[in-house]
Amino acid sequence: MINTLDHRKTFQRSIFLVLILCLYIAPVVAQQQSADSGSFIEEYNQGWIDGQADAEGNGVWVLSGLLLGPIGIILPWVINPKVPGTRLIGKSVAYVEGYTDGYRQKAKPKNFYYSLIGFGVWAVAVVIGGVLAVRAAESAADSCGSTIGQNCSDSCSQTFNCSPDLGCSSQ
Repeated sequence: MINTLDHRKTFQRSIFLVLILCLYIAPVVAQQQSADSGSFIEEYNQGWIDGQADAEGNGVWVLSGLLLGPIGIILPWVINPKVPGTRLIGKSVAYVEGYTDGYRQKAKPKNFYYSLIGFGVWAVAVVIGGVLAVRAAESAADSCGSTIGQNCSDSCSQTFNCSPDLGCSSQ
């Protein structure tokens, strides 16, 4: 019996020492985490600033507006731009997140601008195409109308007595 009591006391003492050790270590770990979160924010902000500075639009978006018209100017806001990975090698997670967010925020409006240029060219082409189509239709109608009118008057003069005073009458 004595042997069991000794084991219990030893076990209780071990648990007591572990609890005291945990209570001692907890504030140290919490302080380290708060220092890390300050570092995270600083690195994120630096990455965001660098991403904003490096952001550039992609001229391929001109094709988006040119080929897709009004839909093409919506796509740059929906599709995230590709972030170049060369500046991110060896950087912390916070820096990479900040860089990516900053780059995308600055590059999307630039891509939209390119697609807007393409859309402008598309709109001008549609207007010019419409005007040319209307003119071609009018020209075809005029030539057809004059041809039909000439054929009509020829056949009318052969079949009918067409005088301006009497009108047309059958012969």
